[in-house]
Amino acid sequence: MLTAHVRRMFMIGMTLTIGLILVLSSYRAFASAAQIAVFTPQGSAFCARTGGSAPAVFQGQTFLTRFDYFRVLAPPFGPEPVTVDITFPDGRVFTIPASQQLDGVIDLPNNFPPASRFVSNGAGQFSLTIPVPGTWPYGCYTVSGRGLSSGGINNATAFFVVAPGGQPGPAGNATLRVTRNGQDVAAAFQGEIVEVDGRGFLGGELVSLWITAPDGTVINFPPGQQVVQATPAGALSTSFQFEGKNPTGRYTFTALGQQSQFRVFASFELRAPPVVQRGPAQLYVVVPADMSAPQRSVFYANGDLFFPGERVDLWLTFPDGAVRGFPSTFADPIAGQFLVELALDERLPVGFYQLTAQGAESRQLVIAGFNLEQNFGTVFNPYVSPEIGLDNDPRTRVDLDFIDPNPYDWNEYGNPDE
Repeated sequence: MLTAHVRRMFMIGMTLTIGLILVLSSYRAFASAAQIAVFTPQGSAFCARTGGSAPAVFQGQTFLTRFDYFRVLAPPFGPEPVTVDITFPDGRVFTIPASQQLDGVIDLPNNFPPASRFVSNGAGQFSLTIPVPGTWPYGCYTVSGRGLSSGGINNATAFFVVAPGGQPGPAGNATLRVTRNGQDVAAAFQGEIVEVDGRGFLGGELVSLWITAPDGTVINFPPGQQVVQATPAGALSTSFQFEGKNPTGRYTFTALGQQSQFRVFASFELRAPPVVQRGPAQLYVVVPADMSAPQRSVFYANGDLFFPGERVDLWLTFPDGAVRGFPSTFADPIAGQFLVELALDERLPVGFYQLTAQGAESRQLVIAGFNLEQNFGTVFNPYVSPEIGLDNDPRTRVDLDFIDPNPYDWNEYGNPDE
C-alpha cells in the first residue's frame, strides 16, 4: 500500500511538473511573440547594427510603428502598458517625448518614462507616428517596446535608418564660402569664429542658412542669422562661432535662396585645440577597476599632487570631440587631493571619454580616460542628470547638475593654453 501511495504521489507530482512546464512554455512563447513593425516612406537602407537593410526615413518626415502581440490580462486589468524608447546610432537612449526636444548640440532633455508609456487595444496592438526632426543624426536606430505587466519579459525591437535625403536643387551662379575669421582657410578650432560669404543670389532675396554636423544633425544659426537678406547685387555675409560643445569633424554649411531656390554648400573642418598634459599632478579613474561601465553608472576619479587648496577646473571630452564644462572643485588644503564622481546616464553617447583637470594656480593639467558602454533596458530615470559630485566623499549622493556653469565663455575649458 505504501508503494502504491508513493507511486500515486509521484505520478501526481509528475503531472503537476509537466503542467507547470507547459504553462511556462506557453507564457514564454506568448511573451516572446511581441512584435514591432516600422513603415517608412523611403524604402530601405543599410543598417550597420544588423548588417542588413532596414526601413529608411529622411529628416523632416514621419514614420509609422505598429506594436503587436503585447499582453492583455483578464478583466479588470486589461491590456498592459508598454514603455517605448529609441536608441540612437551613437548609443544614446531617449523616450519618445524627449527625442522630439533635442537641440542638436547639448541634447539633454528630461527622459520622463511615464510620458512614453502607451496602452494597446483589446488585441494587444497600438500604433505610433514618430516625426524625425533635423536634430536626429544619420544612421541606424532601434525602437523598443517593453510590456510592464509582464515585468519587461514581453518586449520587442525593430530597426530603422535615418538616411541623407533631399535633392541638391539648382545652384545657378550662386556660391558659398566658409573660412576661418580673417584667413582664407576652411578649418578652425573650437571656440573660433568663421566667416560665411555668399554670392550670386537674386538681389534682395531672403536666404536661409543652416549647418549640418559631421553626424548629419542639423544645427541652426543663432536667432537673427538664420535668414539673411542678400544685397541688391545678390551677396551676403554673416558669421558663426563654433564652441567647445560642438563636435569635431567636417561640417556642411547650406544656403538656400527662398525666391531663386538656389541651394549651395560649403564644407568646413572643425578641430580640437591642442591640449598638452603638464606637471606632476595625477588623475585616474579608480571605479570601475577596468575604467569601463554601462550607461547609468557612476565613475570615480582621484586627483593628486595639485597645489593644496587650489581650485581645479574640470571638463569632459565626449567620443565625438565635443566638450562639456563642469563646476570647479578644490583640492584639499593638506595634500592637494580631490575626488570626482560622474553619474552618466543613457542620454550620453557610448564610447571613449576623457576627463581633464587643470589647477587654476599651478596650471598643471592632467587627463584620465574611460569607456561608457551601452546599457540595455527601459529608460527609468525621471530626473535631470548626468550629475557630478565634488564633495570628496564617495558616501554622499552625486548632486550637481551636468551643466556648464558659464556656457558663453569658451575659454573656460577646451583651450587651456590661452
